[in-house]
Amino acid sequence: MLHSSMELKTNSDTRGEESPSLHSLACMRTLIVNPSTQQPTISSVFDTLTRILQLSHSKLVLHHTLKLLTDLAFHHAYLSRQVFDSVRSFAVSPSQSTRLTAESLEVLASISEHDATLSPAMEDVDDGFFVSLCFGASVSVRLWLLENVGRFRIRPSLLFTVFLGFTKDPYPCVRRASLDGLVNLSDNGVFEDSSLMEGCYGRAVQLLRDMEDCVRLAAVRVVVSWGLMLASSMPDMKTYWSNEVFAKVIS
Repeated sequence: MLHSSMELKTNSDTRGEESPSLHSLACMRTLIVNPSTQQPTISSVFDTLTRILQLSHSKLVLHHTLKLLTDLAFHHAYLSRQVFDSVRSFAVSPSQSTRLTAESLEVLASISEHDATLSPAMEDVDDGFFVSLCFGASVSVRLWLLENVGRFRIRPSLLFTVFLGFTKDPYPCVRRASLDGLVNLSDNGVFEDSSLMEGCYGRAVQLLRDMEDCVRLAAVRVVVSWGLMLASSMPDMKTYWSNEVFAKVIS
């Protein structure tokens, strides 16, 4: 009875402009997580959720639908590829808001981490797409992207430019995330240009005087990591840079 009433309700909702009720979505989650739910019913739930992605204009409903699709891929692995493809199509649609696109990327990353066979498909999130989202209007989306960049395959050289640029963001949480990103890049050891290292180091030194504690603490980590990179890259000036880093940190 639960399945029948849920299906009637969502079918009625998705034929027109109306969106399914939150009660209908809750019923679908009950079916998804219940190990006794039969496969035809799960397939019907997937079809319904896919229709909602295509037809609904409610951001709230779409938010919950993406969460349900994540649950569906986790609890029913045989549908992982289909769920992934459905969400990917939704994510690249130019009509979606930046926030919903970012939520879609989170779903794709979570599914690909859960199902290793889908990891190569994450290459569809290319550099240009990632950068366009970073420069969107939503601060929360920008912050999430900077903090989760390791889940995507973005070129280190581009990441360096993005992180360094956002150290000047007006929001301290974004400046902090950018500095943390620079520390992570230094750990990869893929940079050999000393002028690039000096530029990053110099920017971190400036942020040691930032008004926000979280930014100053993050800046200290960048000063240490990139300063040590400088010392290692220039053996003839290793003593100078080691002393320089030490002086900046203790100050």
